[in-house]
Parts: sequence; C-alpha cells; structure tokens
Amino acid sequence: MSEILWNLENVCVAGPDRRRLDDVSIEITAGITAILGPSGSGKTTLLNLLVDFLKPSTGTVAARLPQENGRLPLFWVPQNDGLWPHLVVREHLRAVMAEDDTQDEQIQLLLDQFDLLDTMDQCPGQLSQGERARLSVVRSLVSGASVLVMDEPLVHVDPARRDDYSQIVQETCRATRTSLVFATHSPESVLADASSAVCLEDGRLLCHGPVDELYYRPPTEELARFMGPANWLPEAELEPWMSDRRNGHAKPPTCLRPEQLAIDHCEDSPLVVESSRFAGTVAEVVVRHEPSSQKRRFFHRPAGDALRCGDHVVIRMLLLLSCLFFCGCGDAATAELPVSECRYFNLPVAGPMIPAPRSMTVGPDDSLYVLDDAARVLVYDEAGELLRQWSMPDSEVGNPEGVCILKDGRVAVADTHYHRVVFFDQTGELLDMFGSLGNEPGQFHYPVAITQDQGENIYVCEYGSGDRVQKFSPDGTFLLQFGSFGTETGQFQRPSGIAWHDGKLYVADAFNERIQVFSERGDFLAFLGSHSSDASLHYPYDLSFSADGRLFVVEYAGRVTALDILGNVLGRFGSSGRGQREFANPWGIAVASNGNVFVADTGNRRVAELRP
Repeated sequence: MSEILWNLENVCVAGPDRRRLDDVSIEITAGITAILGPSGSGKTTLLNLLVDFLKPSTGTVAARLPQENGRLPLFWVPQNDGLWPHLVVREHLRAVMAEDDTQDEQIQLLLDQFDLLDTMDQCPGQLSQGERARLSVVRSLVSGASVLVMDEPLVHVDPARRDDYSQIVQETCRATRTSLVFATHSPESVLADASSAVCLEDGRLLCHGPVDELYYRPPTEELARFMGPANWLPEAELEPWMSDRRNGHAKPPTCLRPEQLAIDHCEDSPLVVESSRFAGTVAEVVVRHEPSSQKRRFFHRPAGDALRCGDHVVIRMLLLLSCLFFCGCGDAATAELPVSECRYFNLPVAGPMIPAPRSMTVGPDDSLYVLDDAARVLVYDEAGELLRQWSMPDSEVGNPEGVCILKDGRVAVADTHYHRVVFFDQTGELLDMFGSLGNEPGQFHYPVAITQDQGENIYVCEYGSGDRVQKFSPDGTFLLQFGSFGTETGQFQRPSGIAWHDGKLYVADAFNERIQVFSERGDFLAFLGSHSSDASLHYPYDLSFSADGRLFVVEYAGRVTALDILGNVLGRFGSSGRGQREFANPWGIAVASNGNVFVADTGNRRVAELRP
C-alpha cells in the first residue's frame, strides 16, 4: 500500500456565498497525484490546505509528510509563482539548493532543459509570464523536497513545449523518489502525468482513485465526461450503432474512449454521417441510423477531417481495455523483449500543432523516414538528427498513413484520404502518383500501407468499401488483387500494415487481431496470432522484419511483440501509458540494420527508439 501523505476528513471551507470545499474526505498518497477540476471547483483551496496556508472551517487535515535526513518535507509552487523580486534567476536556485561541487553544473543543466539559460542574470520583473512559471518549477525541483505541491504550474507556458517540460518534471520526481501533487483543469495533463487523480466540482469531491480506473471504468456518465471525451454506451444501447460485438468475447465496457472506437467508410452500412468536426486529436461525429432515423454523437481517435456529411460508415470497438489493461490477457509468462535503453524524441512543431508520427520506415543507410499527421515526411540520420523534410501535395481532406522506401530509392507514400500512392525522390521532389477513388483495379478507398518484393513489385493495403491488397509493377501497372472485407480466411478488417520477407507477404489484419501470410500471388498460407494461444495479438497495426528474420509487430494496445517466422513469441516490450517504456495507441514500427526498433508512439506524439 502507498504511503499516506495527507488524510482529510469531512473538510469544509467556508466562502462568501458558498462553500469553497464541501465535506471532502480523501487520502493523498505518495506518487504523482492530479487535482482536476474547472475554475472555481476548489483546486487551489485544497492545495492551500495541504501546504497549511489555509485552515478548514470544519473537519481535519492531517499531514504525514516524510521526514528524511537532509530533505525538506515540502516545497510549494503557488499560482502566482511566488518568486523573490530581488533575486536573479540563478540566485533563486542557489537559495534552495544544497551546496556541493556540482551546483553550477546542475543549475546550467536544468535552466537549459527549461529554456531559461539566457535569463540567468535577470530578475523576475524582466521575465515573461511563461518564464516565471518555468523558473518556479525549476526552483522546486532543485529544492530536494520530498513532496512538491504545484498549483497549475505550466498553464502559462507555450503549449508546443509544455509536454516536454512536464516530462522533465515527471522524470525528476521519479528519479529522486519525490511525490508531486499538482492542480490542473486539463484531463490531458492528468492522463499524461499522474498516476492518481482527485476530481472536484463546485467544491464537491466527485471521485478519486487511479487515473486508468477513472478514465476507462468510470462509474457514471458524468465522471466519464469529466475525464475527457467519452462514448457512454450501456449494453442495451449498442444497437444499432456497433457493427462488431467482439464475437462473444468479454462484455464490452460501457464507457468507450475515442481511442477505443474506429469509424470507417462502408458503402453498404445503414449509418450515415450527419456532421463531423475535428478538434486536434479527437473528432466529434454525429451519425444517423437510416432505418430508424436515430442519431447519436461519437468521439473517435485516430482522427482527421476525412469523414463528410453523407458518408456511410461502420463503427467498431478497437480495444477491450478491461482485459488489455487490467487483466493482462494471460501474457504474464511471456519473456520480455531485451531492451537496454528506450529513448524518445518529438517531431518539430508545425505552426501551433505538436504533430504525431503515424508511419515510419528505415532506408538502406539506416536513415529513418517518419510520416506524421501534419502531412510531412521527415528524414533523420542514424544519430537522430533531422536531415530534411517535405510536405504532401495536398492535405485538406486528411493525412497520409503509410511510407515505404523502394529499391530504386523512391519514397512511396500511401496518401490515404486522396485515394492514391504518391512518389518522391530522396530530396522530396514530387515524381509521380497513381490511383483514384473506386473499387476497380488500380483504384483505392483508403490506402494505408506499402511494401515491395524482391522483383520490385509494389503491394498496397487499403480499407474502406472492400478491404484488400493490390499488387502493381514498379511503374504502377495493376497486376492482381486479393482479399475482401470480413473475418474469414483471406479476408480483412482494416489491413493496416504489410511486409515482404523471403517470398511471402505478411499483412497486419488489425481488427481481426491476427497476421495473415500470403504468397506473392495472393494465395493464403497461414495465420499468426490467435486469441487462444500465447501468440495472441491485440490489434496489430504495423510490422517490420529485422535483418536476422525476426518479425516485430506493434500493437495498438500499447506494446511491441517479436515473433519468429512460425509465429512463436520471442519477447514483448511495453504497456499502455504515457511514461517510460509505455506507448499510447502506436501506429507504426521499423527496424534498423543494427537491431534498433523505432515505434511511432502516436498517442504520446513521440518516436520511441528501443535499443537492444
């Protein structure tokens, strides 16, 4: 059981016209805890109680802060930053740090990490609001306190860098075994940074507990929406919206988060889009059931603005998180994939947007090509330095989802929402493209992945009206096609990744939770992955072969699985989450010649590099 830091019993704090806190009873334990709520909910009042800046009108607040030799028990970052106006930046840090030979080195490092190095000799009055906020956070980190309490510490910081700073705070707290309690009005901050949460509204305690539990298994619809966009679908209301009931598997959760739903085009579906609105990471779609004229709003991710009024769609559940995240689905005995180091990097910003990687591939010189949701191709060298980048010719209706380096050096991109394949040279100059919307040979609905065989023939996966794989000659001449939409052998539900190896094609059949193996003529050969075996796969989204013939699969459930050529599991790495060694809805994977594995950690908006 976690160590209790504070115990609040029946706490009330009076206000001029209503109680600022009303009968709050909670325990706050060691670790990272978020206090979540809108303005006026009582967040600051609660923090003021914890740091003994305020006394309750009734009830008790008992602090049990650690008393460790040489460490302050508590350091507070108030909402107004609490800086000393007569001290320059470096003096703020020296005033709270323990004196040792590495003091100047630590100051330089942290100021550099928080982009404050150029302000070292400036007083708070010379700093911007965002710089003052960052300085107050850095000062708390160097204080060495056992517990930090921060009141919306990074709310005034540039959103493009806020996640980077938050990650430094988390990593520092975990490395120094420091507990953190912070207030925020943003559910995204809670999901990214905290392990437990306290939810307040109008001074009332709505709920408290582990973040994953509150997010994925909230007891009421009110609490579900408090933690962010949610689809509240009791079992009795699944009809007529859900096309996939998981075929007799565990009972679906009542709360389905945006990342647990996929909304795909399907011409034969009775569900029609009435409206679609994209809000950065989540799309809000109003769908009408034609036979009954019922309407319902859905939130889904991955999102884009490709759904249009009048489109026919199907809605499918992607993840049963009650199994994947809380039960482990029987994989506990599987060997862990050996990873000596896991490092991350973010993609360069695109205006106000923090882009997320979608697909990736490794070139012959081990350069890494990344396709992101800002419709860009970014090329990194082996050391991780950005060499060059370019944009797709069009991106107004949606962004591409697949990239491949062909044997002649061309860069092929599956331009998903423009129903075509686009070719560039190594500098990003547009060379050619082929494809159009339709079901005929050489046409596409939503192409998402590309690979090439030894004879330089090109294979393209697509989903939509009829999920299939098409084969083309190097110049784009149609040769053959195989597959259709369904669950039977040789059929697909969103074929989202494809790789060629030793005369065979391996297709990630995502929603059917399996990999299918075919000959180069499209003849079915084998299945890899099964619900009834240790090789079970949970929404395999992409795959890539290593130089020694191992098949690496990235699963949307938040892990990487390595298989041998027969489908036996060699090891697994990762789980779902926002921290180290965790992934959030990863889309893509690529393996370099030295064995380093790159993962498009899409939900966390970063690239992960796993070094063996």
